[in-house]
Amino acid sequence: MNIRRTVLAAAVLALSLADLCSAPAHAQFKKTKIAVLDFQMQGEQTSSKDMGKIVAEWLITGLVETGRFDVIERRLLEKLLEEQKLGVTGAIDPNSAAQLGKILGVKIIVSGTVTSLEGYTEINARLINVDSASIIAAEKVRASSAEKLRDLVNKITDKIVLAFPMDGYIVQRVDRKVTIDLGKQIGVRPGMKFIVFKEGKIIKHPKTGEVLDVETIETGLIEIRDVKEKTAIGVILQETTPNAVAYGSMVRSSSKDSLDAPEMEDVAVQQDSGERRGLIPMPKWFRRD
Repeated sequence: MNIRRTVLAAAVLALSLADLCSAPAHAQFKKTKIAVLDFQMQGEQTSSKDMGKIVAEWLITGLVETGRFDVIERRLLEKLLEEQKLGVTGAIDPNSAAQLGKILGVKIIVSGTVTSLEGYTEINARLINVDSASIIAAEKVRASSAEKLRDLVNKITDKIVLAFPMDGYIVQRVDRKVTIDLGKQIGVRPGMKFIVFKEGKIIKHPKTGEVLDVETIETGLIEIRDVKEKTAIGVILQETTPNAVAYGSMVRSSSKDSLDAPEMEDVAVQQDSGERRGLIPMPKWFRRD
């Protein structure tokens, strides 16, 4: 009986090890499912009465191209709205958006307005969380003429993407080059910046003991230079201490182009060729003593 139990235990252990070996190194990236409604026109008459629909169409294309979102196709959206006898466009209120989102099976509703007034064109976009019926982000861009409308849509697309940061890990460091486990398939592009960080103290509620948050300690900043399907190569722009950016460090996409601030320290940064490019300022607040 003992021998049979030992054999059975060994078999279970072997299967468990096989499962661990075959498991991915990190969780599979899951796209956020969203719907983009036609934007509502406001202000003066424009050259195209369908500008709100055009903006929505361009925005859908831009969001799909990022590789970050699963966007409901426009014709399917219109069909679903017609079946539900809903003619929803523009600045929909959060509660109505939540009800609509549940019908469409999406997590986020993007709605907004296009305003043409006194020689300028402005796009306002709002991201509404279906589960909480709340606005999680509101972005605005403006140009001096409607001719730059496509550029405005590109800018608003970039702003929306920033509301959904990418998280990953550094899987290799050689000199001042690093490789992260995020790549083209989830929308990483050359020029993107990633904050490098580590987790600190666990923040608990003093009465209930519930874990509320985990302290985030920033240790560096990297910029992506080359992107492959599942990985990307970047250079270290800043780090709080030598080798603070290391194998296993966590990274998160960021809108920070630089960390300009008063009372800075200079940190040397190498070019790809190995030559010294100059000194990148590091703000005092970025350090962790």
